Order: sequence, then C-alpha cells, then structure tokens
Amino acid sequence: LVQAVVAGKGPLVSKTVKDVRFRTQYGAAVIAVQREGRRVHEHPGNIRLQAGDVLLLEAGPSFMSNKVQQDRSFALVAEVKDSAPPRLRMLIPALILTVGAYVCYMAQLSSLFGTAMVAAILMVVFGILSESEARNAIPWGIYLTIASAFGIGTALVNTGVAGAVASFLVKIGNAVGLGDAGLLGAVYISTVLISQLVANNAAAALIFPIAMGAAEKTGTDLVLMSYTIMLAASAAFMTPFGYQTNLMVMGPGGYSTLDFLIFGIPMQIVLWIATTIYLVSPFWICWLATFVIFAAASAFRIVSDLKSDKEKTL
Repeated sequence: LVQAVVAGKGPLVSKTVKDVRFRTQYGAAVIAVQREGRRVHEHPGNIRLQAGDVLLLEAGPSFMSNKVQQDRSFALVAEVKDSAPPRLRMLIPALILTVGAYVCYMAQLSSLFGTAMVAAILMVVFGILSESEARNAIPWGIYLTIASAFGIGTALVNTGVAGAVASFLVKIGNAVGLGDAGLLGAVYISTVLISQLVANNAAAALIFPIAMGAAEKTGTDLVLMSYTIMLAASAAFMTPFGYQTNLMVMGPGGYSTLDFLIFGIPMQIVLWIATTIYLVSPFWICWLATFVIFAAASAFRIVSDLKSDKEKTL
C-alpha cells in the first residue's frame, strides 16, 4: 500500500480517477481518498480529485519507480509501513533456513551469531527478503542506545561512581538483613527507577556494571543478579515514558501520568517482592508456587463465570 498526496498543479486536479485512467497510467488502484482529514465516502473512481487529497493506493513496483509521473502528479509519495502482503510461497524455505540455523548452533558447528548471519544472507539470496527489508529490519536506534549506555557505564566504572553506588547498594542490602535477597531487591528497585526514565535496554546497560560490582563484593550469584536486572528493566509501567506501548495506549485510552502511577506502583511492589522471593528460593518451590497461583486464579475465574451464567438464567 502507498499513500500519495495530489499535487496542486498536477494533471490529476479536478479530474476523476476514471477520467485519467489511473490504473493504466500509474499501475496502481485507488482504494480510498482522504480530504481535509476525513475519508470521502464515495466510490473512488467517481471522486473528483482536489489538490491536497491523500490517496491510498494498492500499487506495484512500477508505481514507485515511475519518478517522472510521480513528480508531476503527486506532492508526496510514501509506502505504508508493513503493508506488503505476506509471501506465503516463501514460508517453507524460511522455516528450513531458520530451523537449520538453530540445528547447526545446537550441534556446535558454529556460534549463534555465525549461523544467524548465514541464514540471513541466504534469505536475501533466495529472495525471501529484499536487501532493503533486511537493512530496515535492523533496529539501529536500539543498538545506538545500548552502545551509548555501555559507554556511560564504562565511564561510571572508570570514575569510581559505579563502585560507590555498588557499595551503597551493598550497605542497603546488609542493613535489611536478608542476605542476597536484600541486595537483589535493592538492585531491582534501582533498575526499575532508571527504566522509568530511559529505555529499558539503556537502563540494563547502565546498571549492569554497578550490579555486578555489588554481587562480586558480597559473593552473590552473578546469574541471579543478571536475572534481577533483566526482570526489573522489563517492568517499566509506572510512567507513560517507560516503554513505547505505554505511550501508544495513553492517548487513545485517555490515561494520564497519575493513572500510571496509581496502578503501576502497586503492581511494581508486588513484582518486586515476588521476583526477589522467586530468585532466592529453590527451583521446585518457585514452580509449585506458580502452579498454585495459576490454579487458584483459574478456579476463581470458573466459579465467577458459573455464578454469572446462573444469574443470567434466573
């Protein structure tokens, strides 16, 4: 799908789609027309176009390559992101390459990076992905954010700030008197507070050297500390700026920052306590507790549904 804005002095002004034989001339079909922010509820072929109209087009490759006609007829042309139909005929080759990459990695024939890179290159060679699709699939913004955060983290270590903060976290953990649980809980809270202000990837990269330094000082398991950072950085729902989806629902849902705080803080407290308990508890206890919680929630839901159905019948 392509969006095109009708140029003010182009050949489309004051003409209908049928008059200019749009499909034949441009290699595209007009699906809908938007004028002054509202859709024109007529058959697209009968609409007399005006300057500034936005056309939603189903176009082939020839439309985007026909630069001369585009320059005279349209003021702006942009492809609608992720609007291309799925290439189902490439499903089986894509699955074979993906599974093959994982099999080669599990067989220790190469590293995960190497097998993934070879699979990606073969997908482009076989036409499963175009070169532009492969290039656009790389989230450069995330990589730059993480790289910058690593740079800041290194600066914190070199200047001694990371060590000072780590010592402070250790003191908090010892003051609580809960051993590893106190330190893990302190790191969790610190990571959560940072992730409410910056991207969760950057928050994890910033807190990582500090948390590892604190773990080494107290002899805490580094794997448990990594899990703490991972879980805390992903729990960014106390502010609308913590994660992209928060901002996405804020406007349509009519939510305010206060709403996120009111509902997010209690959820964060529950997650903080549950995460800390799960990390320091034996593995089988965690699974048993999870099963009991889900079983109780399912039973409560079934009982509630039965009661509501009974009330409806009465």
